[in-house]
Amino acid sequence: MLDAMRDGKSHEGKTIPLSISIGVALAPAHASNTTELMLVADLALYESKAAGRGRVTVFDEEMLSDKRYRRLVERELRAAVYLGELELHYQPIVSPDGSTEAFEGLIRWRHPVRGLIAPAEFIAIAERSTLIDMLGEWVFKRACADIGQFPGHRISINVSGEQLKRDEIVTMCDRVLKDTGRSASQFIIEITETVATAATPEILRRLEALRGLGFHIALDDFGTGHCGFNYLKTLPVDIIKIDRSYIRALAHDQVAQIFVSALAQIARIQQVTIVAEGVETAEEFALAKAAGCNRFQGYFLRQAGASRQARAACRPLGRTARAQRLSRPAPPASYFPCPPGKQVGR
Repeated sequence: MLDAMRDGKSHEGKTIPLSISIGVALAPAHASNTTELMLVADLALYESKAAGRGRVTVFDEEMLSDKRYRRLVERELRAAVYLGELELHYQPIVSPDGSTEAFEGLIRWRHPVRGLIAPAEFIAIAERSTLIDMLGEWVFKRACADIGQFPGHRISINVSGEQLKRDEIVTMCDRVLKDTGRSASQFIIEITETVATAATPEILRRLEALRGLGFHIALDDFGTGHCGFNYLKTLPVDIIKIDRSYIRALAHDQVAQIFVSALAQIARIQQVTIVAEGVETAEEFALAKAAGCNRFQGYFLRQAGASRQARAACRPLGRTARAQRLSRPAPPASYFPCPPGKQVGR
């Protein structure tokens, strides 16, 4: 095949030189299923191209080294931005009565070989370079394009700690807002607790600048790091999202019960919205409400989906449907060691 390609192809009296690079992987020696087989064959193909093209490379276990795999993902991810392989899915964030208040935008990569890839598999790699800035801009542009489909609702987007290390995050957001005619008040920027606790004065300045543009700021995965309650006084946040591990433990862990209830009390005083993340059962929903949370997100309520699917969440549930989905006897008031805070809307 290589020789045939090297001979070129005759066209209108001229010989057009051609080249081909080939990656080879064998089953079951190199992989046990078609998905893995295509992945390792692609790694071998990358080695053919990196070695000068016009050659055949058979997969070798050494190709799975972190460095080479990262390079492969970076290359394919850059191409995915331009080839339209990225998607933004939306998961509703709901009020205690089940009505949708906002949506969280979650990036997905629809790979032509491996199918739908979750962000956990590629975001960390993108964060090792300015590729994360390219992805962040794509996400925000997509959210600006989609916000018109969700009238009266905000879209929440995740911002990496790496993005916040550069002033470009502020200038990019300002530029995209002007280009699209959208308002920053239509969007929420989410940062993780880990990013917040390690925030330098420069990062805090950028968060304040984003807030000055009109963005709401949400603190995600609260409870997973070392961000104490006193720290909340200085952070420029409007929303706190409690990590799902605490929501899952509410039924049996007194520490989780105290933590969530105390946080709800602080939120009431500071007029901060509290979101219970990862609500997967009716019991978790009822316990999170009783503890004082005033917004909820999770599979029990609605799963993430493409914008067309998510639009259905903008329509209010009928009284019967809402009752069937959300009703469950609330735990007694004495269930929690400290009384839940008054629900605060935002």
